Amino acid sequence: MDKVYLVGLPASGKTTIGKWLSQKMNWDFLDLDECIETEAQMSVAEYFNKFGEEAFRILERDLLRETENKKNIIVACGGGTAAHFDNMNWMQERGITVFLNIDLGTIQTRIYANPNQRPHFEGKNLLEIREKLQDMLTNRGGFYHKSKIIWNKSTPNDFLHMAVSQLFTPNW
Repeated sequence: MDKVYLVGLPASGKTTIGKWLSQKMNWDFLDLDECIETEAQMSVAEYFNKFGEEAFRILERDLLRETENKKNIIVACGGGTAAHFDNMNWMQERGITVFLNIDLGTIQTRIYANPNQRPHFEGKNLLEIREKLQDMLTNRGGFYHKSKIIWNKSTPNDFLHMAVSQLFTPNW
């Protein structure tokens, strides 16, 4: 296995932690949402609003599958990637999954600062954001918790790097 898939709620830090981890491991980094935006030539929010969630999830799955032949790569998945189709099982068969399980209050604050970047939160107040996050965690948490590593901190540190790295050490 030579891939790490980061999963978690929107704004849990998958991109930030993914970039950090890729530098620590000297691996490539891929943000699935950025791939979608490049492929669609529009933002995730625009694509979501124009074509709907089902079309978005199909494109997301197809682009996720394109990571199969990549080596030494950290992939930051979208917030819902793990909960659709058989994506979580597919990722687990091809790499290490890491659930960024950070405090809902931290996520809520991040989303409230930039709600228009995330289609599910556009136009919502602080309480509505919290309720939506709780609903998402209820619906997606079972998928997230299947991850090989569960990271309960909002920022990365060397313990995360060591935990991930040890899973790639050959067993003699």
